[in-house]
Formats: sequence, C-alpha cells, structure tokens
Amino acid sequence: MNHLSSRAALAVLAATLLAGCTADPDRDAARGSDPTGPDVGPSASEPPRGPYSIAATDADERGSIVESTPLDSLDPLIAQRASDAQRVTYRSPSGIDGTATSVTAAILTPTGTPPEGGWPILAYGHGTTGVAAQCGPSQARDLLGQGTRIAAYLDAGYAVAATDYEGLDGIPAPDGPDHPYLEPVTTAYNMIDAVRAARAINDELSDQWASIGVSQGGQAAWAALEAAPHYGDGLSFVGGVAIAPAADLTPITDGPPPWSLGPFQLGLLPYVLDGYRAVDPSLDFDDYLRGSLADGFGALDGCTSTTGFASALTILGSTPDEVGPFTEEAAADIRDWLERNALPLDPTDEPLLVLYGDRDTVIPAAWTEEAVQRACAEGMTVDARLIPGADHFSIGQTDVMIDWLDERFDGQPAASTC
Repeated sequence: MNHLSSRAALAVLAATLLAGCTADPDRDAARGSDPTGPDVGPSASEPPRGPYSIAATDADERGSIVESTPLDSLDPLIAQRASDAQRVTYRSPSGIDGTATSVTAAILTPTGTPPEGGWPILAYGHGTTGVAAQCGPSQARDLLGQGTRIAAYLDAGYAVAATDYEGLDGIPAPDGPDHPYLEPVTTAYNMIDAVRAARAINDELSDQWASIGVSQGGQAAWAALEAAPHYGDGLSFVGGVAIAPAADLTPITDGPPPWSLGPFQLGLLPYVLDGYRAVDPSLDFDDYLRGSLADGFGALDGCTSTTGFASALTILGSTPDEVGPFTEEAAADIRDWLERNALPLDPTDEPLLVLYGDRDTVIPAAWTEEAVQRACAEGMTVDARLIPGADHFSIGQTDVMIDWLDERFDGQPAASTC
C-alpha cells in the first residue's frame, strides 16, 4: 500500500478529528539535518558514555539559537502572565543517530522582578498533539491546549521552556525530520537544549531547572531527568515531574498477536507505529493495520489539544479487527522497539515525582507501577502517587506539583515511596 497517499485518504475522518480536537489555528536519509550546520551529535573519537551521553567537544552547539521571533498573538491566559514570550528555533541532536536537527520551542518568562540568581526554569514536555510537522504547540496561540498548565507555572514564578520536540517544527519531511514519537533520548535532548536556548535569549534566567510533562511529555520529563547528569552539563538540575508518563508501553505487546487492547490503546498504536517508522523507514504498515484504519491513517495528519487526544484515540481505536500485528515477526519488531525505549534507561539519583490515575485506560496504573518498581530497584529516588478517580486526562494536582518543585529548588531533600 502507498501510505503517502493513504495519509490523505480519509479526509472525512481527519476533518472529524480536527473539528473535535484541534486548538487554534517520506523522511530522508539526512533526517532533515543542515549539511552546513554544526554536528551536535556524539563524535567518532569519543563514544557515548550511556544512552543519553554526548561528546563534550560539541557542547557549544547544543541549544544554540537559529531564530527567535516574538509570540505576539498568544491566548490572553498565557500572554498576561508572561513578560516575554518567544518562539525559538534551536539546535539539538537526534537521539537516534546524533545528527544535528533544528527544533522549536516556546520560551516564556514570568512577570515581575526575577529572584536573586534569575528565574528558575521548567523544561515542559507536552502531551500528544499529533505526529505531523504542524503539530508543535508553539505554532498555536493557545499552545494546543497547554496554556492552563503553563499559566500556572508562570504564576508560580517559573520561566517555561516548552519544546515542540524534533519533527514538530512546521517543516514537513523531507525538508525536516519526521517526529520520532515516544523515542525518549531525542526528547531528553530536546528538553535540555530548550533550557539552554532559553538562557541564550534571556540573561534573567537561572541555571537551575527542572523537567515536567504529561503523557508523552511525562516520558520526556523522566528521560530528561535521566539524561541530566550526562547531557545537562553547565546547568543545575533539581528534579523531574512525570504526569501519567508513557514510561513503558511494552505491555501493549503482551500475548500472541493480534493483541487484545482497549479502545484507547488501539487508537494509540498508529501513533506508536508512526514513531517507529521515523526510526526505521522500512516498517510496513500493512503488517499492523488493515481496512479503513489503514486507509484512514491520514487522520494522524491532524493536530489535537490534550483533551482532543481522547477523541482521536476513540475514533482511531474503533476498529479492533483491523489492528494487528498480523505476523509474529511484526510483533517481535514492535516489541523490541518498545523494550529499547522503556524507562528507566539510565537510572540516576535525581528526584522524580510520578503522578498517575487509577482510572487511566491509556497508560494503566499497573504499567506505571511496573516502571516505578524497576526505577526503585535501580536505586532511584521516586515519589509515586496514585490519584484516586483520575484518568489519563484528569490528573490535576497542579498545586502538589508546584509545592514539590518549590522544595526541590529550595534544596530540600526529596521523599521516596520506594
């Protein structure tokens, strides 16, 4: 099947997703890199020290600014709380092959007088907004539904470096890279380099920072925490908050194929496949999707807000008989991909707060608990809190997160539930 044309095939379904889900208004070998730009990946002479490591000789290029433009039309909810708001394009390496890429982010500074040492920074990882190039939140005036959380962080006195992640910069393949959905090393780099980019354009920002994110961004926040000791040199990391994190999706592959999945998980599979294809373009969608769902893969060209993602998953997951994998080999391939990306990848003693709901049907509580148990077994400092009655989209607990972050920036020791 020609999946380039199938991405445009089911226009009605895509329109349904867009109408119900959007906020405001085939990958090349070079991964969209700039051949004249700096190589910010690991050098051939210095092998990486771990999954998140990078050569120190390339340090000056990470987070370097390509372009910065004011975000003049932000939703008032955000704009009224920001003394400065910029959309930046900055350099950050691929976690897959180390190739230099350009990534975009929204950089927002609180109003008022900065504290001594400068505004502390939150590297914010957004939940799933889509896998198409136009789905970076910094391209939307309400940041594709991220505004409420970001406004709360600004109110609490934190500058926010909100990366769009590689491939969501508005430049579609082959001119730009595809988005490697749920590939944690890339998003860890993107998160940390967004902090560097923020400090490059604003000298009122501190070198102290924390990571925070929800769902896809929860994975990014956790991965950034693991990467900070190796990749975050020159910065001072204090901790991370992972909200309903996509820490480990390997339970999707439990049992013989085709897998027995819930509606949301069936809907999640096409996104996961799209991320895998960004790493391995030889992936054949026909091994995993059939019928109207395969023909309607163009629905993934739509962008969603955090709330709209639930509707997208419901529609995409409405045809379980059309979802594989249909061979043992295909099942093994995707299982291996998910296992290689399961957190923790590189355990660290940096403090981590994990919030998750007991009614989450996208990332069930048991999946999160298994990831936390592995982290605890590796000696990590994890404060894991199950929120009764909360599903994937209703964790809340903003005050709890901010109080926890305040304590980390104040230098207080973190509690552990391990």
